[in-house]
Parts: sequence; structure tokens; C-alpha cells
Amino acid sequence: MNSFMKRLLLCIMVFATICAQAQDENDIVNFLAAGKNDASKLMRAYLTPAIEGLSYGFNGGWYTTAKAHKTFGFDIGISFNAVFVPTSKNYFNPNGLQLETVTGFTSTAPNGQAPTILGPDDKTTYSVDADDNGVPDATFQGPRGLDFKDNIKINGVLAPTAQVGLGIYKNTDLKIRWMPEVEYGSTKVKLLGFGVMHDIKQHIRGIKVLPFDLSVLVAFTSIKGSTALAGTFSPGGDTRPQIMDYDMDAWLFEALISKKLAMFTFYGGFGYNTIKAKSDVTGSYVVPGYPTAFKDPISLNFKNNSMRLNAGMRISLGPVYINGEYILQEYSTLSVGLGVTVR
Repeated sequence: MNSFMKRLLLCIMVFATICAQAQDENDIVNFLAAGKNDASKLMRAYLTPAIEGLSYGFNGGWYTTAKAHKTFGFDIGISFNAVFVPTSKNYFNPNGLQLETVTGFTSTAPNGQAPTILGPDDKTTYSVDADDNGVPDATFQGPRGLDFKDNIKINGVLAPTAQVGLGIYKNTDLKIRWMPEVEYGSTKVKLLGFGVMHDIKQHIRGIKVLPFDLSVLVAFTSIKGSTALAGTFSPGGDTRPQIMDYDMDAWLFEALISKKLAMFTFYGGFGYNTIKAKSDVTGSYVVPGYPTAFKDPISLNFKNNSMRLNAGMRISLGPVYINGEYILQEYSTLSVGLGVTVR
């Protein structure tokens, strides 16, 4: 794999790589020191902005025109989607999670809350009453934020995509996004997506001859992977691997319109996102202060939906094009891309 593809993969693995960090005070598995129930609540609050942001990001860049290819026409392109996460998602308040084992926390954050995965690099220390006797008997360090605003200069995540579009039949395009399983450090990840765009203008009387293109799009993207969590807590003789599995699905339903003027194509759309994600911590973990090992301790499910409105422009230089668009949705997105298209 060349260096460009490695950098592309690193962007895709924004969520995954946080799980692979070996730093003692920045390891998400440390949440297990709070017990299974509290760890589940804390992990959910910590991870939600990244999971939702990535899922919305991978719904970007599906099209640069509403005009379908002729049969066997095709395009190959790459888009980079910068997802702007609301600043309210930089922190979460553990006191609002109805924690049972955690009796309190301290934070270096100016607002006294705990950073999410996308938040600043603030330190959080949790007090734990593991034996439930009313007296805190241990503390642990929560994971810090990745400080995206300072590190990549945007308050959000990057979701690059590479895809191929092919004209198949009667002004219908099949779009495919794919990446084979790739391993980086202790993380493995793969991506697969499909989309179908169909020209509906041809079916509506009275507008067939009007000078614009009108289509509908249905698209699906799936990201699957796992990260090794070994090294923090003993497996207690259990031979199963300590891992975090994750499975993120993003659906997009959208109506598209575009107008070509010389080398410029102006396009836009109105649609609906729906995202689902599942993340499981599996294996056995011997956590100090608890009488028995935690087996397959965490199972998290995420779901979110949002309307979306986007507008963009494509500039064609022969078969080569560049494009840019802005998507207004719960996690607004700026997308830029380039590619080659043959009608």
C-alpha cells in the first residue's frame, strides 16, 4: 500500500484508532474500572460524536450531478468530507448519566465536564466505589479527547471516500464504494457501499424537454472493523481475544437536481439520513476491585436521523472534474472531490 492510501486509511479510521492507543491515561478500556453498567454509559457518551460524525460523513460525496450516465458510461472519483461536529458535543457531563459505581470525578476542563473523543485534551479522574460500601476505594483516568480543533483545525472528523459509478440501464447509475480489510497497528477495518441513482425526469410528462436533470438516489455505506484491547486488564485465563468490534451503517435517500452551463454544473438535493452503529467490547477482563471477571462486558447501539439539504458546483476540464459542496444537516459537512467521468 502506498503512502497516499495509508493516509487515506488513517482518516477513515478516526474512530477506530482511538481504541488502539496504548497510552495508559488515554485508553478507552479504562472505563471498565467503573463496572460494566457505568462503563457502558461512559463509553456511549464519549464515543457518540465520532460515530455519528463519521456516519454522516460517509453519506457525502455520492454524486456531482443529477444526470445519469449512458449505458456503460462511468466515473471514478475521490471525495474528502469534513464533518463539523457541534461544539456542544466536545464535552459530556458524567453527573447526568445516573452512574451507580462512580461517586464523583474531577476534570482539567474549564467547564468541569469530561471531554468526548473529539473534545480537547483534558484530563479526567473518576472516583469509584467498587464494593458498594459508600466509600470511594479507587480512582482511574478516563480517556482524553483527540483535540480535533487544534490537531486538524476543524471541530469535527474527516471521512474520505473513493467510488466508481457505472451507467447500467435506462438512465440508471450503479455506484460502488469499496475498501478491502486493511490492518493498521491493532486495528482492522473495511468499507463497502452501494448506491443507485435513477433519472425520474424521463417519467414525468411536461418536463422531459426542460433544461435540467432530476434524479433520485438511494445509497448505503457499511464500515466494519475491530481493535485489540489487550494489555490493560488480564484476561484471567480466558483464551478469547480482548477486542472492540464496531459496525456502522449509513443510509441516504435523496432527490437531486442539476443544471449544466458550459464547463460548470450546479447541483443540489434534499433528502434524509439514517445511521445505525453497534460497538461491542468482547473477551474477559479482570478488573481490580470486582470479585469476578467481566465477560463480553459492553454492547452499545447508536441510532440517529437527520434531514439534509445540499448545494454544490462541479467544474469539468475535459473528462476530469473537481467539485465542492456544502451539506446542511445535524452534522453539517463540507465536501470537495476530484475524478474522471466518461459519458
